[in-house]
Amino acid sequence: SLWSADRLDLMEKPHLAWHLSGGTTELLLVLPDGKNVSCQKIGGTSDISAGQLIDRTGQLLGLPFPSGKHLDDLSSSCSGKDFFRVKCPELTFSLSGVQNKVNAYYECHTPEETASYAINSVAQAVLAATQNALKQYPGLSVVFSGGVASNSALRRTMEPLKPIFCEPKYSTDNAMGIAVLTYLAMEG
Repeated sequence: SLWSADRLDLMEKPHLAWHLSGGTTELLLVLPDGKNVSCQKIGGTSDISAGQLIDRTGQLLGLPFPSGKHLDDLSSSCSGKDFFRVKCPELTFSLSGVQNKVNAYYECHTPEETASYAINSVAQAVLAATQNALKQYPGLSVVFSGGVASNSALRRTMEPLKPIFCEPKYSTDNAMGIAVLTYLAMEG
């Protein structure tokens, strides 16, 4: 588990943190601040979240809502590496145009290939922003949380960066993060 005693040390040093969900796709600079932490948004999406794109793709493919797990399962049977390269010159990127690309891609490809295309597009954008952030903040650990962070293709894409992922069972809502911050506030 990410929040075992040996991982709580992350709260005592600066690190980068992604929150990837249906509501947000934010890259944060997290700094220790006494018993708490200070978070500064330094990047992420400028429009729709990664989770919104995934759910819209799921709707296109006739999958249940929320679609994250279903899209992950569907894409896992596809070995395709296709993706739309999202422009990410700094730490912020736009995913709104990706939905049009996904729709067009689906006209000529299978649901499995389309699911993989959508997820790979998100993963590559997040990778580019993370690599750019690590140039500005070298040596920091990168933590991923939120429902989208449980996606297996995203996790594989991020592996070269030696990321820290919250276990999928703790990534579906904010309860774990709130529990950790409460524990730290109550400690000592």
